[in-house]
Order: sequence, then structure tokens, then C-alpha cells
Amino acid sequence: MAKSSKKAPKKAAKKAVKKAVKKAPVISPKKAAKKVVKKAAKKVVKKAVKKVMKKAVKKAAGKPAPKPVQRSGKRFLVIYHAPMDAMAQTANNTPEQLEAGMAMWNAWAERLGSRLIDLGAPLGGGKSLTAEGSLTPSTKDVAGYSFLEAENWEELMDLLTGHPHLSGWHPEATIEVHETMLMPEM
Repeated sequence: MAKSSKKAPKKAAKKAVKKAVKKAPVISPKKAAKKVVKKAAKKVVKKAVKKVMKKAVKKAAGKPAPKPVQRSGKRFLVIYHAPMDAMAQTANNTPEQLEAGMAMWNAWAERLGSRLIDLGAPLGGGKSLTAEGSLTPSTKDVAGYSFLEAENWEELMDLLTGHPHLSGWHPEATIEVHETMLMPEM
């Protein structure tokens, strides 16, 4: 009896190994090699990224915080107005007409250079919010915006000369400009 009790665990282990081998997916040596290489590459990349991040953190920690950019002039918010039917008209333009319109905007932006802080974007679907919390559709016909920098209103008017929004694409298109004010203690 002693012999059979010693053989039983060995037999069970052999059976379990055979079962596991049968269930295990068969991987070709080529696939196995690829797996090993991929795993090693991941480790190398992970280690390299960690090293680079450590260096960057050390470097950043040793430097003082960047100083705020000093303005060389005043900033102006340029608001483009056009009736909603003008926006629908633009949506029906041919690709060539759209391209010609964008070429005008790109030429204007290039002419302004660093004075153009933000070209902005078209706007639509504006809402008006009251202190009581009521929300109604805006009636302002705001079509877009840009931010410009200029020393004074005279320079600003020079920058807006030949503006594509006023190129005649729609007779009711207008531009409204507001000078931004510096907040105290900022």
C-alpha cells in the first residue's frame, strides 16, 4: 500500500502537466521569439522614457518659473457680425469660392504677423443668459472673432484695412472692436 500512495501524487502531477500541455496554445518558435523581443523592447522603451522624464523633471525643478510675456501694445477683441442668412449663403459656396475666401483670410493673417494674437474662429448658435437664469437665443448675429495687438487705435485701423470680412462677401457684414482692459493686480 505504501507504494501506491507514493505513486498517486506523481500520477496526478503527470496528468495535470499533460492536460496543461494539451490546453496551452501551440506557438511556433518564430512567434515565441517575436513575443520575447517585443517584451524586451517594451522594457527598454519604458526604462528610456523613465530616464528622460527624470532628467526633464530635474531640469525643470532647477529653473525658475517662466516670466509672463510682456505686452508690446494694447489688445483688441475683433467681433465679426453678419446675418445668419450670410452664414447659410457661405455654406452653399463651391469649394473654389471657399478656397478663395480662405486665401483672403490667410493673406490678411500673414500681413499682420505677430500682431495677430489669435485668428479666432467662426461662431454660431449664441445664447443670452440673464441673472434669473433664463436662456434665450442671441439676437446679435455674431459670426466670429479675432484678437489683435496694436499700439493704438490708429495702428489698429491700419491692421483692419482690407479685412476679408469687409470684402463685400455680404452687404451687412460689419466688424466691432473692443480694447481689452488690464485687470488691477494682474
